[in-house]
Amino acid sequence: PEEDARTFTIEREAGGWRVRGAAIERSAAMTYWEYEGSVRRFQRLMETLGVEKALRQAGIEEGETVFIGEYELEWSD
Repeated sequence: PEEDARTFTIEREAGGWRVRGAAIERSAAMTYWEYEGSVRRFQRLMETLGVEKALRQAGIEEGETVFIGEYELEWSD
């Protein structure tokens, strides 16, 4: 059976948190980070997939780094 592309994992690693998953990594790669609207759309996707909630439950704190694919994001509430 095929794996659900929306599933993801979160791991603590040196320097921050690593999020792995087909959908979230693909979306990060397709996001135009220089446009505010694109960044907001990506944030909504993180909320929809449950990534935001999972990071909060894992204990992420303000200013920590989130690694998704090749991208580094700074966590902010």
